[in-house]
Amino acid sequence: MQGVCKLKNKRQKEILEIIKDKIVLTQEDLQKELLLLGYNVTQSTVSRDIKELKLVKSHDASGNY
Repeated sequence: MQGVCKLKNKRQKEILEIIKDKIVLTQEDLQKELLLLGYNVTQSTVSRDIKELKLVKSHDASGNY
């Protein structure tokens, strides 16, 4: 169980880095970015991570949501 928590924490840190560095419009985009980093995750996992991290959609400087 402890290994699962470490992997989840690492993945969630990667999510924060991804959204800091890139425009991510959908959960699918975020899932694809994680897959590129070696995280084989489902959309459901991404959705749970977003909820746990308390991330919310907002507009960027270009008007993307």
